[in-house]
Amino acid sequence: MEYQEGCKDNVISQTADFRLTRYPHADPQSQTDKWWSVLIEIEGSIQAFIHKAEAFLAEYDDPDAEEESFLVPVAYDPADLHVEKARQPVVIFARQGFVHVLNRHEGDGGAANRFGVLSVHLGAIVRRDALDFDADWPDTTPIVVPDDAVVMAVIDDGIGIANNLFRTGPTQSRVAYAAILGANVDAEGSQTSIGRTLSQKQIDGLLEACTGNHLLNEDLFYTLTGQVDFYDQVFSTVAMRRSHGTHTMGVAAGFPMEEQCSNRPIICAALPSALVEDTTGVDLLPTLYLAFHMLVKQARRFRTQAGDLAPAMFNLSYGNGGGPHDGTGLFATLFDHYFGAEAQGAQEPQQAWLTVPAGNLNLSRLHGQIEAGATETALSLAVQPDDRTATQVQIWMPYAATEAEAETAEIAIATPFGPAGSIATDGRPCHSLRDGAGREIGRLSYEFAPAPINRGFALLSLNRTSSLDPKEALAPCGTWTLTIRREANAPDQVHAWVRRDETLPGFKPGGRQAYFNNDDYKRFGKFGAPLPVDPPDTTSPIRRSMTLSGYGCGAAPIVVAAYTAKQAEMSDYSAAGPLNRPASACAADRDGPDMTALGDDSLVLRGVLNAGSRSGTMVRQGGTSTAAPQMARAATGAIGLHGLQAREWAADPTAYPGPIQRVDLTDGSNVDRVGSGAYRVT
Repeated sequence: MEYQEGCKDNVISQTADFRLTRYPHADPQSQTDKWWSVLIEIEGSIQAFIHKAEAFLAEYDDPDAEEESFLVPVAYDPADLHVEKARQPVVIFARQGFVHVLNRHEGDGGAANRFGVLSVHLGAIVRRDALDFDADWPDTTPIVVPDDAVVMAVIDDGIGIANNLFRTGPTQSRVAYAAILGANVDAEGSQTSIGRTLSQKQIDGLLEACTGNHLLNEDLFYTLTGQVDFYDQVFSTVAMRRSHGTHTMGVAAGFPMEEQCSNRPIICAALPSALVEDTTGVDLLPTLYLAFHMLVKQARRFRTQAGDLAPAMFNLSYGNGGGPHDGTGLFATLFDHYFGAEAQGAQEPQQAWLTVPAGNLNLSRLHGQIEAGATETALSLAVQPDDRTATQVQIWMPYAATEAEAETAEIAIATPFGPAGSIATDGRPCHSLRDGAGREIGRLSYEFAPAPINRGFALLSLNRTSSLDPKEALAPCGTWTLTIRREANAPDQVHAWVRRDETLPGFKPGGRQAYFNNDDYKRFGKFGAPLPVDPPDTTSPIRRSMTLSGYGCGAAPIVVAAYTAKQAEMSDYSAAGPLNRPASACAADRDGPDMTALGDDSLVLRGVLNAGSRSGTMVRQGGTSTAAPQMARAATGAIGLHGLQAREWAADPTAYPGPIQRVDLTDGSNVDRVGSGAYRVT
């Protein structure tokens, strides 16, 4: 392999540019016609962005470009379009050629470009026929609920909305709204720009149409909802025995049908399984952002008989290994907007809480920590063979109030065959890695993330190591080495995270997790069991600490860890705090998870029993993803209390009414992993 210069210096995001330029040999024509989901941050209003984009496209060579180069989803209603902000995120769908244009900056890279775009986060490739350019605005008609009602909102994949735990009768559903974002466009009455949405009336109608002799044909039901269509290659895990979303929603909001539960209406967004399959979260990011926007809008439709907004309990049982891990990242900003002080200060605030898992990365060796004062630190990265997904490593530099004050460092990369080049944070910010044929197989780049993050970060992006396409440029598997060189006596730590990259249960084989593999990392204790915490005398840069999910680093959500009941101890995989601490007022105030809930019954009986994909079935599912919805369920007894905030409740949930009891753990003193304590929903 030889090193060649190949990066562009006029792009906003090297990450987006790297992904946009992958595999042009597959279909050169598709490099401009391909459509992507994109999360952009803009300066000003969405309407101003639309006007600027349309004016540019009117002068474009392609006469059809103005009509079909981008789409702002109808989830952004007229009020949203005119909100003016110095920096606001918005999800769009755009043709690849236009994404390239949006990703260019003019002059100073820190300023907005001609469209007001400040940052670009590329999502997944979207089929053009999966988009509806003529969708109507979503229904905002108020829904009257009992005074003690709490809206249960779940965002997940493979949600079996027909399961009997979500019904009050054979053909009566508690699901008031379902967004099936992976389905094909509904031919009539569409109220979403991608996928389809179903109202409670529509769901009840499908239940009645699919019920015969008092038995529901669930396979037919999910075919009619668009969740399963093997002929058209639309797939959801509801077609299988176990689905993550059905189990999660069952834990959070499931009640036996005979209980006639009417005070826990459900709204949900079922994410496309193809996006969830990419565990890095990169493909999923824009769609997840859009799902939150859609459900928050729908939650505000529910009003008590007195006319007040009903409280809403949200659960997101996903995790993310990337980001600054300090509470200033994109999702921390999103959660603060919908569930933090900004939401409480709205003209008509709604009591809305969010639970998220702490993450399962404690023993995955995905976190590296370069100590303050260390002048040179090497991180060995084990890149797996037969890995059919890209590998990404983020290196986050210390907080700096301005880009000019950012710490200078050099980051060198070595492939399994030897040194391949370096970048400097105050010099050339990008290096391409190419194979002997001159094809780019990786890129090492540096960017400065502006406020509220205010950190420089380096990103190593590597192509997959295996492909069935013989023309594809592959990265070599083996041990790669990242060497971080800093000035003497640097006062702050530098942190590195490998993005999740494994294959999830139930999905086709693809990703194989890369991980840090330094020789001085101590994996096991003296009796051969995995060490759940870092040894106090460790000198290894690979750390179990600070593995808290990137989604769980903000100040707003209730972050839930997992414990094992039989052993009365933390589950080994349950991630730890504290956070990557900046000197910024925007940083979160947490040291780790807020609380801990049941993740496993024992070391043998992994997971917790709850709903399978089909009515009447039970399956086990473990991890902090199962712990979080238990606390969402328990919190419904306290969310309506006047003035009580989410994390105030999490600090001592036994002080408030609810079906919950404290569990004493043998290792419960470590607040970085346990939070306020372990609890079980009774």
